Amino acid sequence: MSSTAKRKRLLRVVAGIVLFLALGLGTGCFCALRDRNPGYTVKLDVPPGPLTNTFQAGFARIKITPNLAESKRPIYIAGFRQNRKATAIHDDLWAVACVLDDGRTRLGIVALDAIGFLHDDVISVRKRLAKEWRLDYTIVCSTHDHNAPDLVGLWGPNYLKTGVVKEYREQVIAGAAKALGDAVATLRPVQVAFHEIKTRPDGLVADMRKPEVFDPDIRVMHFTDPTNGMTVGSIVGWADHPETVWSKGTEITADFPGYLRDALENGVQHSGAILESGIGGIHLYINGAVGGLMSTPPSVTVHDPYLKQDFKEPAHEKARALGRQLAHRILERLDSQTNGAVMQQTNPAISIRAQTMEVPLANKGYLFAPMLGLIDRGHVRWKWLRTEVALVRIGDASIACIPGEIYPEIVNGGIERAPGGDFQIEPVEVPPIREMMPGKIKFVFGLANDEIGYIIPKSEWDRKKPYLYGAEKKPYGEINSCGPEVAPRIHKALRELCEK
Repeated sequence: MSSTAKRKRLLRVVAGIVLFLALGLGTGCFCALRDRNPGYTVKLDVPPGPLTNTFQAGFARIKITPNLAESKRPIYIAGFRQNRKATAIHDDLWAVACVLDDGRTRLGIVALDAIGFLHDDVISVRKRLAKEWRLDYTIVCSTHDHNAPDLVGLWGPNYLKTGVVKEYREQVIAGAAKALGDAVATLRPVQVAFHEIKTRPDGLVADMRKPEVFDPDIRVMHFTDPTNGMTVGSIVGWADHPETVWSKGTEITADFPGYLRDALENGVQHSGAILESGIGGIHLYINGAVGGLMSTPPSVTVHDPYLKQDFKEPAHEKARALGRQLAHRILERLDSQTNGAVMQQTNPAISIRAQTMEVPLANKGYLFAPMLGLIDRGHVRWKWLRTEVALVRIGDASIACIPGEIYPEIVNGGIERAPGGDFQIEPVEVPPIREMMPGKIKFVFGLANDEIGYIIPKSEWDRKKPYLYGAEKKPYGEINSCGPEVAPRIHKALRELCEK
């Protein structure tokens, strides 16, 4: 047996022992899973107040690119596999923040170029927000970038070592808080237009698990100065894994969300020529229902609408083409100033309903990972995690904040009683979330305030043979999910928020 094979065998043995201890000792192991924020709960119900004619918005961004030269240990890139060390910086990562104020309620939103941000770290961000900023509620989202440093812990040098560098996590927490503070400092009167841009998934995103259901449309909140119509910023919602560079990439990049933001702000340039002008401002990209799995894999060819070139093989140029595809649709809509916008609103009211909740943890890997120091988050009790859901309304738009990668069929409809599923039951998570939500334009903020993994319809859950739809192998998704009861609980909690 080779030395490499011996090491792998030793790792498997050690992992087996740890798993045995974790499952055998029961609540005696809870000390390794202690709650990092005991007593922390959110139960917020802020109804819309009277219109004040003082609706304001502020935008800011802080760079959260790791310093590879000064890091005391390698920076491990999250996603795909272990031991993917960052070798260079291709483009910067950012914490992009927006603060909205209707004269009565103040809402903060920050989007991180990260694969995920755990709820305990979100709490750390909130604890650093100055009281004088008067933020009533703060949403911290991740773009789910698969070429950013590991902030969860699962992609270190091997299965037994975390990939999180504490100094970098501290940099991100501090950057998120500062971005929110800087956004507060830039608050100014604005009007907002809400857009829903119908988009076909062809040439953009593939659904890599049956049933084939997408969350393909682009939704935009566009904030402008009411005196001159100039863009102050925007919030863009779409659903796709930012993993276009794919598994062999070792350069840090924001992937297509970075190119999208840059195109909106600065326009599209090539070889010194301006191919399309930008609109200025600062722009947030928020991911949507990416479970399922929504991705732009090597099998999908992406067309660059400006260079008139196709890109199939994983590369930064392919990520750029994808970002430009989205930007082109948005710029075209905003330039038309016609159909699609619900209306220009100068003083929309903000309402917020948010709720801390607990979800059961059936994933054995997730259960013993904290004991190995892989995932540094607390458990409120044995086999239970704290997380959070929220429903926010801004005038004619509403936002469902979901703490993970939810399957599009839970959001838009199309859940099936999947042949080969473990439970063989009728769909549980009905009606679709968007059907329950108020307002005219309905945003879904995925990976909002947490990353608990895939949120899979219970009737489509599959770990045992026969596999779904006659597949020969287990479907991907369950391995990175807390368990089959998570989706019903998330759906129930959001339904209750919507019914109020």
